[in-house]
Amino acid sequence: MKRAAAIILLGAFLLAGCAETPYRESKIRVQHPQWDDATIRRVAKREITPGMTGDMVRASLGIPDDISRQGDEERWGYGVMVGDIQPQQELVFFVYLRYGVVTRTAGDRDRLKTVSWYD
Repeated sequence: MKRAAAIILLGAFLLAGCAETPYRESKIRVQHPQWDDATIRRVAKREITPGMTGDMVRASLGIPDDISRQGDEERWGYGVMVGDIQPQQELVFFVYLRYGVVTRTAGDRDRLKTVSWYD
């Protein structure tokens, strides 16, 4: 009985994660009707690719935790909290922009996956 309940809970959790992308797509489509379908799908899946704008990155990942500038390039850092007693922020994913357009990314985007992504 416990095993069956565990399987049902796991299935419900997986289905909830699958439902996230269509919901995000419709939400993004309403907020940014000028974006094409391929861009909306990438933003909904939180995929950052060269050529995206800063607005697309913010719609995908949220407001960066850190912004630094060097010359005409900006580096947006996204972080996670690590540690138990006194958690500290660790930047784990970086988006590099030149003139407001993504040129490259670095780091581990998968470490950003948190409950707060399910908006």
